[in-house]
Amino acid sequence: MADEPKPDGKRRLPVLQTRDDPPEEERPPWHWIGLGAVATFLAWLPLAALAETVTRRLVTIDDARGAPAPAGLWLVAAHALAFFAAGFLGGLLVGRAGGKAGRREATLSGAAAGGLAWLIAAAQGTPGGALVWGLLLLIITLLGALAGHAGGRAGLRWRNRV
Repeated sequence: MADEPKPDGKRRLPVLQTRDDPPEEERPPWHWIGLGAVATFLAWLPLAALAETVTRRLVTIDDARGAPAPAGLWLVAAHALAFFAAGFLGGLLVGRAGGKAGRREATLSGAAAGGLAWLIAAAQGTPGGALVWGLLLLIITLLGALAGHAGGRAGLRWRNRV
């Protein structure tokens, strides 16, 4: 037995047998929609902070020169670019590491991230009216879907090269 001392005075522990375990099952493709949406949000947070910082500095520089600063336009464009870049990165993750997931799941992950971002903004109770909020939902969801699709295509190309 394992607890009985051997002639050399040492006790031996039983050796675990290594069996040929079957490989882990691959995640279903729909799991990658959520993973891509989470990756988009994780990438978006620092990019949004960077966009906010850069935009505020540019507006301050324009104000110091006396030039009219279209702060609202710059702010929206910078945040839209940050969200597009984050959606691209989320789609890239899905396309590169997604197993059976492909462009469809990457596109849906970007759209889901856009819809979730809209939901968070709408839950804060900012006034705007149903038409404005409906247009915002359409724009952010389409932007996320386009970014996710582009990232998914790039990720699939990257996966096929390796």
